Amino acid sequence: MQPMKRNRHEFPIVLQAYLDEKDAWGTEFGAWVFGRINLELLNQSDGTLVPIDYSGLTRSDVSFQREAVVETLRKHRPKLLFIARGLTDPDIRENLALALEKRGEALLVADDPFHPTVLGKRLSAEQFTTLEKAWSEGRVASTTFADLNLSTASSRLTTLWRAGLLERVEGTSPSGGREHRYYSIRVSG
Repeated sequence: MQPMKRNRHEFPIVLQAYLDEKDAWGTEFGAWVFGRINLELLNQSDGTLVPIDYSGLTRSDVSFQREAVVETLRKHRPKLLFIARGLTDPDIRENLALALEKRGEALLVADDPFHPTVLGKRLSAEQFTTLEKAWSEGRVASTTFADLNLSTASSRLTTLWRAGLLERVEGTSPSGGREHRYYSIRVSG
């Protein structure tokens, strides 16, 4: 099944653009990069997708990732949506995963357009199954999960939204009540 696409404004962050070299090290430099990224993101509208592009970065430590990337996520979620791309170096990937895990955060990686890849905070099997369903459908609501009661489905979706792994949009249910719709987060093209 082809997942539903959601058109959103994208504001890519290319980490290499903040570096004089191809390496990114240390807490102090990470905090400086965070300050620059933060200023650029302050005027972005709700629901803007921010792909964090790792292309061209050859080395990076955990402290840089924690200060530059993880703190950006913490500051701007859930208003903005984040996904990593170009994250091909296994050492950089592992350092990002460690930085995310240490802060209790998660980040989607644009590895496979049909299956989510999550770094950082570990999801339960049930949460990951719910995330995969959202990815396969493109858009879901609590009522999508016929095998779960509404409270359980709603709780799982809310948890994934708070973790920054789904977008949430408020809507109206067929019965006239309030119903949130959740969308998978993907980069275009």
